[in-house]
Amino acid sequence: MNDENQTPPQSVLGRLGIAMGMIVIFAMASIMVSTVFTEMSTGKARAINVAGSLRMQSYLLAGELNQPGLTDDARRRLIAGSVREYEARLDDPTLLAGVQTELAPHIAEAYRGIQQRWETHFKPMALAAVTDPVKRAQFTATIGNFVAQINQLVKLLEQELEDKIQWLRLVQGVSLFVIVIVVLLTMYLMHTQIIVPLNDLLACARAVRKGDFQVRARHTQPDELGQLGAAFNTMVQDLSQMYANLEVRVAEKTEELARSNRSLELLYGTIRTLSERRVTHGALMQVLREVERVLDVSAGAICAYDPELRQGLPLATDLVEEGGRLSICPGNCEQCIGDGSLIIRAAEAADGTRSISVPLTDGGRSYGVMPLKLPPGRELAPWQLQLLEAVGRHIGAALAMAQRNEERHRLALFEERSVIARELHDSLAQSLTYLKIQVTRLQALLAKHAPAAQTGDVVGELKSGLNNAYRQLRELLTTFRLRIDGRGLNAALEETVHEFARHGSFAIDLDNRLLGVELASNEEIHVLQVIREALANVLHHAHAGRAEVSLERLENNRVRVRVDDDGVGIAEAQSPLHHFGLNIMRDRAHSLNGELTVRRRESGGTRVELEFDPATPFGSPAAMAGGGAA
Repeated sequence: MNDENQTPPQSVLGRLGIAMGMIVIFAMASIMVSTVFTEMSTGKARAINVAGSLRMQSYLLAGELNQPGLTDDARRRLIAGSVREYEARLDDPTLLAGVQTELAPHIAEAYRGIQQRWETHFKPMALAAVTDPVKRAQFTATIGNFVAQINQLVKLLEQELEDKIQWLRLVQGVSLFVIVIVVLLTMYLMHTQIIVPLNDLLACARAVRKGDFQVRARHTQPDELGQLGAAFNTMVQDLSQMYANLEVRVAEKTEELARSNRSLELLYGTIRTLSERRVTHGALMQVLREVERVLDVSAGAICAYDPELRQGLPLATDLVEEGGRLSICPGNCEQCIGDGSLIIRAAEAADGTRSISVPLTDGGRSYGVMPLKLPPGRELAPWQLQLLEAVGRHIGAALAMAQRNEERHRLALFEERSVIARELHDSLAQSLTYLKIQVTRLQALLAKHAPAAQTGDVVGELKSGLNNAYRQLRELLTTFRLRIDGRGLNAALEETVHEFARHGSFAIDLDNRLLGVELASNEEIHVLQVIREALANVLHHAHAGRAEVSLERLENNRVRVRVDDDGVGIAEAQSPLHHFGLNIMRDRAHSLNGELTVRRRESGGTRVELEFDPATPFGSPAAMAGGGAA
């Protein structure tokens, strides 16, 4: 067992336990003695009463002997009854129990003397005195002496009972005195060993709470509270030492927080600058100046690197160029790039200036380097090197994003040019080819001096072809100018519906169940163009009174677009002569890897239906939230 779990040699609890034990012991002793004396005194009072009645019975016997007017037989019967009553009282068990005591043998001797004198003297004399006047006078003369002997017995019994009561009082008084003394000692012990040390500890605790660490507990004895006081003093001493070093530690923590704040400020500024605007010279210069300010470097640059050309291009710099290159440039860009890790080069200039090359990487690919000029004697802490690497990764990510955006823009431009070329070829180019053929026919007819009716037919076809070509040109211009702004596809659909409803003589209902579903930008353009082309066909050919445009997501995450009308209906799924709208819609459906169907409705009119699998299958939170919207 450990020493900490052992009872102290001067235990306050042990002393209190001993005192309480003594109180209990003396109380129990007093109770036991009282019980014993009570048991011993049981029946003494009755024995005294019975013994006292013997005196009265003696005088009664003398009075009956001297009673006048009685015959001898009557007096004999009366005396015989009184004698029996006297003997019954003399042999009473209570009296016998009262006189038979080992602590007072003289009482038993006095009783036996009375009993013997009664049997040998007074009883025979009383019986003889019934008929003998002389014996009667003699009995009357000696009865006083016999009563005196009985009085002595009664006095002895009373004295014995009084002695026992006195002893009982003495024992109870002593026990009470001892208990009072022990209680007073216990109260004194509690005051000196518990209350005073506790008050001292409380006063010391209040002082420590107010910042006074010089206070000490006075009670440090080897008892429980003394050990507590010693532990309290040790704790206060430790607290005093801790507070002595607190200012230094607070200063260190403040410096760490300031350093972390500067790091976070630099990282936040870098991310905000590179995300809120395009990666331009101004944005990179702002980031570079923040790096120089936070890390206290004199100058620096941000260079992009082309691994194919093995040449770097300064995107932002405030370094003075010497001989057409940066002042800290080693002359070989690959020396700055290295293996993609941070490089600190030794001093090369006469003034002891050094440089550090921070790689600009993203996804394990290097996009450039950020060389920084270190003043003489300037050393960077490990946290500053880690901060530079983090900033380099953010700049590299921004350069990579700019490069990817440029590639996407280039691809989008190529795709848009391809779409323009295809639509020009399928629409306006076909119309112009037809017009060229008609011009050739007109030339041939004019050369043959054909009749006016034939030339008139050709001129009419030329006029119709020119009108058709002009209409197609306007539709193409409208298509090429079409844009979806920041309000999204739904706003563009509403504007399209309002436009065709305003130009036509039919009502259009829009049921867009794709609210909250995110489509790619090219998918939104193709969907909008298919709807516009279908509504254009309704406007020019259907003679409809109502049309309905609906967009919804199917259970297999496919997107379905429908345009229904109640017009005359299409005869077959082919474009009329010189009209290429259906072919263009099919080309757009093919671009979406979808299917386009055009058929007559059973209730009348035409249904144009487009189904395709979106490039993003509604995996984003926004899509999941809005995918089931009606």
